Amino acid sequence: MLPYSLDLRQRVVAAYEQGVETIEEIAERFSVGQTFVKKMLRQKRETGSLEIKERRSGPEKLLSEKDCRWLRRQIEKEPDLTVDQLHQRIVQERKMQVSRTTLGRAVQSLDLPLKKRVRSHRKETIESVHGIGGVFGK
Repeated sequence: MLPYSLDLRQRVVAAYEQGVETIEEIAERFSVGQTFVKKMLRQKRETGSLEIKERRSGPEKLLSEKDCRWLRRQIEKEPDLTVDQLHQRIVQERKMQVSRTTLGRAVQSLDLPLKKRVRSHRKETIESVHGIGGVFGK
């Protein structure tokens, strides 16, 4: 849902400040909810402005744009890096404490390919896989 225009916000608050109508009457007159009227009055009182606030949900991002550019350069230089390797680098080189999950999400948002894990060159066969009861397949 799009936010109400600044013009409407100003007219709603101006109507209340005239002191002639109640919040309920103002809401009905402008076809808005009473909660919206109260919210605009509170915003005007607390900030002095009725400007539309930037909408953002969730916690604040831990990685800045600068950090994301650094990540992009690392991956472009070495496309075979894993998230674990990137995590080690960001901790050592940039002195940042960030989880591997957060780092993985950041890489995903950059839309760059990234290796999931380091693969061993040794190919395991069913005969060489150890289980609870010993070696399977023998």
